[in-house]
Amino acid sequence: MKDIKNDFKSFMNDSSSEVPSARVLANLRAQLEKEQARPLHVAFKLGLIHLLGSAVSLAACSQFGVRLVGHGEGLMHVFMEISPTFCHSFCGAFYLACTFILARLLMKNEEWYLLLRTRTLSIASLALLSLGTFSILSHEMTFQAGVLWLFGATLGAELVSLRKLPLRSLWQRS
Repeated sequence: MKDIKNDFKSFMNDSSSEVPSARVLANLRAQLEKEQARPLHVAFKLGLIHLLGSAVSLAACSQFGVRLVGHGEGLMHVFMEISPTFCHSFCGAFYLACTFILARLLMKNEEWYLLLRTRTLSIASLALLSLGTFSILSHEMTFQAGVLWLFGATLGAELVSLRKLPLRSLWQRS
């Protein structure tokens, strides 16, 4: 066993001008800053997740005539039976909800909380960027359809991002 008394005396005689608790707090602060999610990293990761979510969504439901895989209407047929007027809203909600569900599953907690702090900006930028891309790629875009799609996309992403707990906890409880 080490000589605890000598260790204590050397600690007491330490002529350091810094208080030991301040040193501990500085180390903790440095560690937290190192582990904290960086906004640019989170934005890049969200962009990649959005590409993946877009692929999943466009495989299941055509958005303004843009479809990645297969032929026919897919999920749009179901949405049209519910309400032809709000089919674009349902498609938009499904489109961005896929992105935010995947983001919640694939992002770390720190990244997800950073995304929640900038949720309005993230949802608006992804929705407008996607709507702009669809308007470039499709000739079926009208003003009314765009507004309805934007409303649905915003609402769908907002509803999915309200849950702060991990989605995995839903499956663990059952």
